[in-house]
Amino acid sequence: MYCPHCAKRIDESKVEAKRSSYSPEVEIVEDARLSYVCPRCGHLIHAGLSEGEVKSLSQAAHAQIQRARNAFASGMGMVSVGGICLILSILFFFLAKKPTNQYRLVVGCAEFYVFLVLLIVSVILLVAGGIFVGLGLTKKIQNSRLLKDINNRTFVQ
Repeated sequence: MYCPHCAKRIDESKVEAKRSSYSPEVEIVEDARLSYVCPRCGHLIHAGLSEGEVKSLSQAAHAQIQRARNAFASGMGMVSVGGICLILSILFFFLAKKPTNQYRLVVGCAEFYVFLVLLIVSVILLVAGGIFVGLGLTKKIQNSRLLKDINNRTFVQ
């Protein structure tokens, strides 16, 4: 199920497994509408959306796609800056090998400390950028599929 207000996907089986709404003394009617509360925005989510709710869901899915593209772009920027920092750290690693010391690594010089700082920064940027790229891609694909189903009129809540 999707929240028509914010387009968050809710897995009913996980929600029911976490805290079941079933109580044995209540008779279950087959025509009863199940509704859930969206954890993100607090709106009610139910099956059988009206035309206005489907339109609202489509708008929310478009907004989610834009947020996913922004996350992907910022992740790619982090990966690019992380790659540049990694190249610079390798350069400073070679600069830390002094020719006066027969090209042995000198750990007490400033170049070595710059190498360490750049290496740590590049690893952090590469990992964070990879996470942002992955999250952006998955959100974009998920919401694009939702929009495709809405446009083809095959969407069923």
